[in-house]
Amino acid sequence: MFLPANYYPYRHLSRLLRFSMLGILGLSISACQSMTPVAETVTPINTQPKVALVLGGGGAKGFAHIGVIKALEESGITPTLVVGTSVGSLVGSLYASGYNAKQLEQLALNTSDSELTDFTLSNQGFIEGIKLKNFINAKVSGRSIEDFPISFAAVATEKHTLKKAVFSSGDAGLAVQASCSVPNIFIAPRIPEQVGKKYIDGGVVSLVPVDTARDLGADIIIAVDVTTANVNTSTSNKKLTINSLTSFWGFLESSVIANAAANGTDSSQAISSRAASMRLERDRADIIITPSVGHISSIDTSQRSTLMTAGAQATTPQIAAIKQLIKEKSQSKYAML
Repeated sequence: MFLPANYYPYRHLSRLLRFSMLGILGLSISACQSMTPVAETVTPINTQPKVALVLGGGGAKGFAHIGVIKALEESGITPTLVVGTSVGSLVGSLYASGYNAKQLEQLALNTSDSELTDFTLSNQGFIEGIKLKNFINAKVSGRSIEDFPISFAAVATEKHTLKKAVFSSGDAGLAVQASCSVPNIFIAPRIPEQVGKKYIDGGVVSLVPVDTARDLGADIIIAVDVTTANVNTSTSNKKLTINSLTSFWGFLESSVIANAAANGTDSSQAISSRAASMRLERDRADIIITPSVGHISSIDTSQRSTLMTAGAQATTPQIAAIKQLIKEKSQSKYAML
């Protein structure tokens, strides 16, 4: 019996075995893969409370805000939100944009009034405010507020309705310009520029904007009030003088008085009522820092250093309470998960 030359009885069997082995191997690999744990993307749960630093208005005395920031920084406390009115918005915008306390201190000591003040002839005011806007935008590298590493909001007042306005996005310099536009001194800017509403100093309606910070979701609010006078000092009868109007900071320092008189038709009773309302707002903060600066009226470089030192000195005794609050709020948020 002759078989074809290409006939081998085991050839088909070997092929079958080979395919079977490959199939078994494939199934084994598939089974092993199915048994391998799949890495899942887990979103971390943030139990840290939202800490807001609220910086009030007060003109030249706002240099004390830098001392407050320095004391907090040295204690490892970094806010997640900064809210500012008037000079508080100026300092706050720079801090929220990434400047540390040392850098803020250098800016405070080395920035000349000519970099911030642009006089003009107008029946709306005699400082245009464009230099201030450009200064801020240059220092924050042209970034919008929403691009800052720390959330930031500037508080201003809509000129015609006297309603509070909060700017937490958009042009940082323009927001600060609006927040610092003391009535009858600065020309009120429009937002959006040229076509929008006019805005004036936030201190007209909210000198220490605690409620704004709470509305923005703050769990803990650290408020800084630089307008509180010392026991032997009263600002209620303070008059604007040539000496108080000799520089950019002098113009801002007059903001408390100018804001009180923003409505010329307001009675003294109405003004007192508004002041009391602002004090109640400040008192709704969890921590209130009041630097001892009521006796300081000069605004030369040496006084800037004194103001910053006063801010740090007023903050240091509050550090333990702030840390305790953060700890308690953290535990409370964790317990609710």
